[in-house]
Amino acid sequence: MRFFMACGIEIADETVMARNLFMNRRPAAVAAALLVLFLIFLAGGAGCARLRVTRPPIPWYFSIHGGEVGHDGTKSEAAFQKVLDLGGKGVRTDIFWAEVEPARDAWNDSLLDFYSGYVTLARSKGLDPMMIVSGAPGWAIELHSRDPKAFWKEYEEYVERVVRKVGDRVGNYQVWNEANHFIDPIDAADDWELFSRAGAIFRRLDPTATLYVNVNANWFGWEDAVTDWVSKAGSSIDVIGVDHYPGTWSPGSNSNWYPLERLVERINTPGDPWYGKKGAVLETGYSSWAPVLADEEGQKRWINESIPALHSKVREANRSNKYKVVLANYYLLLDPDTNGWGPEPHFGILHTDSSPKLGYDDLKRQITGLP
Repeated sequence: MRFFMACGIEIADETVMARNLFMNRRPAAVAAALLVLFLIFLAGGAGCARLRVTRPPIPWYFSIHGGEVGHDGTKSEAAFQKVLDLGGKGVRTDIFWAEVEPARDAWNDSLLDFYSGYVTLARSKGLDPMMIVSGAPGWAIELHSRDPKAFWKEYEEYVERVVRKVGDRVGNYQVWNEANHFIDPIDAADDWELFSRAGAIFRRLDPTATLYVNVNANWFGWEDAVTDWVSKAGSSIDVIGVDHYPGTWSPGSNSNWYPLERLVERINTPGDPWYGKKGAVLETGYSSWAPVLADEEGQKRWINESIPALHSKVREANRSNKYKVVLANYYLLLDPDTNGWGPEPHFGILHTDSSPKLGYDDLKRQITGLP
């Protein structure tokens, strides 16, 4: 007992006395204290050893699509338990327009109810749900090309329907998804209206909500796109998120976080249109889609190279700048189809059947900061 109380446990830049754990009589706390004592013994023996545990500088969220959990509450709960086990603090999920209004004015109320229950369940587990309004249905895309005025009216109706359904339990929303991506069906000249029109609805119905936008930072001209968005719809954007996939969509080193460096620089440069916004990494991950070329060993290696580099960049940025990077999001929790072809079905850290990939424990260590 004296040995334990005499030795501190250093966590990042703080020192907390192990005594605080040991003196807590709750079983979970005592168990944690005994674990720490065992680790101290391994780390240094009879001396007064200090065990460095580096905590991540930002909370991590995990992307989950409704289809990956079968739009089912029980499967959602199992997924949430995996997020918690990995050290996640939130989940990031689309309420796809195409799902909830597959035909004009034909609402899928059962799916809206599922997402409402999903949000409630996430909250009950201690996870923050970031919900995304995105994914225009085919009829809306056609309407946009034929009658833009009618499209915007339908879009606003969709956004309002979502906010009224889940807004009392959601504090973070992402508006659209990678509007600068070459596959996005909305004209680039109109992208700012996606944010401005949705933002007006969020500000009216959920005025304390934080509004995020994400940009595909592995695509040419991504900075110009963001500049256009914030110049025309800045009041509807609180956080700018970069989507960056070193090793999958971005060639070069796994530890290359140039888009994040640019984001931090621009949100902290007075006079820049980005100035005063907060930053985030809203998508990052690695697809284990090809044997040898990009497999689960590669994903594991990526986790142990890219995430520490990200943490280092964020720690440095947040220490020396006024406007911070507030979170990172891992894409993806579950493979949409482990047997599928190409990169997209294989970003999960879990297979489609929820079994862990080789890098699962490594990701858990990187995110929890525990050995």
